Formats: sequence, C-alpha cells, structure tokens
Amino acid sequence: MRESLTIAILCGGRGRRMGALTDELPKPLVPFRGETILDMKIQDLLRRGFRKLVLCIGYKGELIREAVARYQGEADIQFSDAGEQAGILWRLWHARQLWGDRVLMTYGDTFADLDLDALLAFHLSRGQKATLVSAPIQNPFGLLEFDASNLVTSFREKPVLNYYIGQAIIDRSAFSLVSDEVTRLPDGQGIVTLFKILIAFDALAAYSHGGLEITFNTQKERADMEQKFSGFYTAREDGR
Repeated sequence: MRESLTIAILCGGRGRRMGALTDELPKPLVPFRGETILDMKIQDLLRRGFRKLVLCIGYKGELIREAVARYQGEADIQFSDAGEQAGILWRLWHARQLWGDRVLMTYGDTFADLDLDALLAFHLSRGQKATLVSAPIQNPFGLLEFDASNLVTSFREKPVLNYYIGQAIIDRSAFSLVSDEVTRLPDGQGIVTLFKILIAFDALAAYSHGGLEITFNTQKERADMEQKFSGFYTAREDGR
C-alpha cells in the first residue's frame, strides 16, 4: 500500500511568529538540533519506505528545492507552487494531479514518530473520506461551563483533550465536496471548512497518536521542543 501513497508536505507558509529566523529561511528550514524538521521528515519517510513526495512550496520555495535536491534518486520528489499567499486547501487543490486516490498531508514544520502503515490501514478500514491524526493533551486548568444566569452546569478538572497534529489522509473524492470559493480561502480557513463539511457527512475519522510530536511557532517553543525531543530519545535509549 505504501508504494501507492503520495505524501504532500506543506512548505509554503511564511512563519512570521518565528521573527527574524524566517526573514531569510522558510520555516521548514529553520535549524533544529543541527538539522531541520524537513530533513527529519524526509529521512523518516524514506526509512519507512514512503518515496512519493510532493512538496507544496511558496515562500522562498527556491530554498526548499535546493535543500531537498540531495534526496532526488532516493525519493520521487515533485513540487507544486501555488504562490506565497495560498491557503492550505488551495495548495492541496493545486497539487491534486500529482497523486492518486488519496494523499497523506503533513505540515513541513512538524514531526511525529507516527506509524504510517498503521495509519493508512486504519483509514482504508474505516471507509471515510479523510482521517485526522490526533494526540492527547492535558489542559492545565479546571474548565467550567455556566448558563445565562451564571449557574455552573459543568466542571472538569484538568481534562485530557484531543488536538489535531497537522497530519491527515484525504481521499481525492473529498475535494469534490467543496466549491472553488472554499478552496481559495486564506490560511487554514479552507481546510477547516472542508473538515466541517466532512463532519456533516459523517465522513471524517480520527486516528490517535500517542508518540512523539514536535511543532513550534515561536523561538521559545522551538527551544522547548528541542528539550522534549532530547528527552524522548534518551528515554527510548534507556529502555524506559
């Protein structure tokens, strides 16, 4: 199955919250523990046997092309450039001719220690048009709800919530449910609208991931993630 699955890596965003680091580099090329998230992703995909890659570029796309040139030969890499201002859904729509019945979408600035074979098998067994990858996170606060008269109706102490980690398998048929206007919505509005439409059709599944997941939007988060990454692999090596 893996031989037929194309991986679309979204590498076109500006990453403004990283400050001066992304004035010269696209966010997937920001250094992380001596390499980049993009390098980590591609190397991990190759180790797992996934070789059909589409890089959806935009901001400073020529630097992305240069950075991945060394993988040509090991991987079948194609590029799709929808422009710097394109939203996520439009980048996918623009690249849709480069894959078959479905695509694994993943953000170029995130990394997850994810079993893609298990994810693909889960998606195919479910029969929905898309599967989002989620991970648990514990809210550090007690959450309450109350009605119009300020009467508390619910209190949950530090609940465990599920959040979307920027990876999803999407069938080509899902794109037929959205209009051209929706595909061209800015930033993440289009892809969120697609997910809401799929929910309305009972066509969106969730796959739970309990392993490592790295993403960062600021320099402080980058430093925090470097510590998290180091701790994860130290624990792995110690057999804990």
